[in-house]
Amino acid sequence: MNLMYRSKQILLILGDLLIFVFSLWLSISVRHFSVPSSDTFFLHLHYFFFILLTSVVINYINGLYDLDDDLRGKRLLRRILETSSVSLVATIAYFYVIDTSEITPKTLLLLNIFFAYSLIFFWRNLFRHIARFERLTNNIVFVGLPKETEELIQHIETKEGKGYKVVAIINEIKEKDKSYPCEVYTDITKIRAIITTKKAHTIVVAPHLKNTLDINRELYELLFWDVRVVDLSSFYENMMGRVPPFTFSESWFLQNLGHKDNPIYLRIRKALDYITGILLFGIFLLLLPVVAVLIKLDSKGPVFFSQNRIGKFGNTFRIFKFRSMFALSEDGSAEVDGAQFAIKNDKRVTRIGRFLRKTRIDELPQCINILKGELTLVGPRPERPQIVEKLELQMPYYSLRHIVKPGITGWAVIHQNYTDNLETSLQKLQYDLYYIKNRSILLDLSILLRTVNVIMRFRGQ
Repeated sequence: MNLMYRSKQILLILGDLLIFVFSLWLSISVRHFSVPSSDTFFLHLHYFFFILLTSVVINYINGLYDLDDDLRGKRLLRRILETSSVSLVATIAYFYVIDTSEITPKTLLLLNIFFAYSLIFFWRNLFRHIARFERLTNNIVFVGLPKETEELIQHIETKEGKGYKVVAIINEIKEKDKSYPCEVYTDITKIRAIITTKKAHTIVVAPHLKNTLDINRELYELLFWDVRVVDLSSFYENMMGRVPPFTFSESWFLQNLGHKDNPIYLRIRKALDYITGILLFGIFLLLLPVVAVLIKLDSKGPVFFSQNRIGKFGNTFRIFKFRSMFALSEDGSAEVDGAQFAIKNDKRVTRIGRFLRKTRIDELPQCINILKGELTLVGPRPERPQIVEKLELQMPYYSLRHIVKPGITGWAVIHQNYTDNLETSLQKLQYDLYYIKNRSILLDLSILLRTVNVIMRFRGQ
C-alpha cells in the first residue's frame, strides 16, 4: 500500500482517537452538568481506554478507514449508524464483565457513543476536503503506456482516496482515438520540464523501456532531482494489491517466492490456527442442530457436503461444508455435468443456502480441516482438482499458489467476487501471489478483520 494512502489512514485514526477522548470529556460534563476535574476525567479514561481502542478496530472492520470506498451522504450516515450500534453493544458487554463501582457508566456510554459518532460523521466530511489538498496528493508521470498503465490510470481516476493524480504521460506514440485525463507527450527529453511544470513527485517507468539508452540517460539525470523513479511492476503491485502478469517468470518467482517464512511467524500462525479451530468448533457444535434442521426443511439431501480440494504442495484433501445447494447428483453435489464455477445469483443455491453463504456459516465445518492441519486461517482458497487442471493448462504458473497452505479466507477473497472465467481466475492468481510474497502477521490480521466486515455485511459468496 502506498505511503500517501497509509498517511491519510493514520490521520483519520488519530482524528477518531481525539474525537473519542473529547467525547468522553463532553459526556462527563453533560452527565454531571459541570466541567470534570483532571482526576475525574482520567479515572473515567482509565475505564474507557480499552473501549476507545476497540472502537477504532470496529471502525476498521466496518470500512471507515477504507479510502477506496467513497463514503458520503446517506451511505456515510448509514455506515456510521451501523458502526455506532456495534460499538454500543461491545461497550455494554465490556462494562458488564468488569467492576465499575468507581463510576456510573450507563448514561456515559450512551452519551459517549452519540457524541463520538456524530463528530466522526462531520470529521469524515471535513476529511474528504482535506484529502484533496495539494500537499496530500502525489502527482504521477507515467513513462510508457502498456495496458497495465492504462489500467492504473483508470484506477487512480476512480479512487481519489489513494492520494495520486496523473499529471502527464510520456509515450513514443500518441493515439488519437484514446482520451486521457492529462496531456500526452512523445519526447522523453521534456521530462524535466514536465516535472517542473506539473510539480510531479513520482515517475513510473514501464518495463519494456528499462533498456532504452535515451530513456535511461534522461532518468539518470533525475537522480539529482527531488523526484522518485519507480518501475511499473512495483507501483502496480502497491496500488492494485496484486502482482502484474508481465512480471511472471521463473527468475521472479525464485527471487520473490523462494524465501522461507520466519519461524516466529510460523509458530504464531500455528498457535492461532489451533486456538481459532477450537473456538470455531465450539460455535459449529452450537449452531449444528439449528442449521441441520433448516437445511433439511428447505430441500432434500444431506446436511453436510464434502469435496476434494488441492492443498499445500498439490496434495488432495477433503473439505467440509454445510450444504448450500440443491443435491442434484448421487454424491449430494449440485453438479450434473462435471466441475463448474459458482456464479452470481446461482440458481442451484437453496433459500437457506443463500443465507448460509452470505454469513459464511456454510464454511463453519472447515474448522475440522483446520484442526487436521489441512487448512489455515489465511491463505489462498483451495480449488477442486478438475478446475486446477484446466487452469494450469491456460496458466502454467497457477500451481505456485499451492506452495503455501490454503486458507478459510484470503487476500483474493476480500478483493474479488466470483471467479467464473479465465480473466477473473488470472486476477485471483495475481492476488494470491501478492499474498504469498508479502504475507506477515499484520497482513493476516488485516485480512481477518476485513473478512469480519464481509460477514457483518452479508457479502459472503
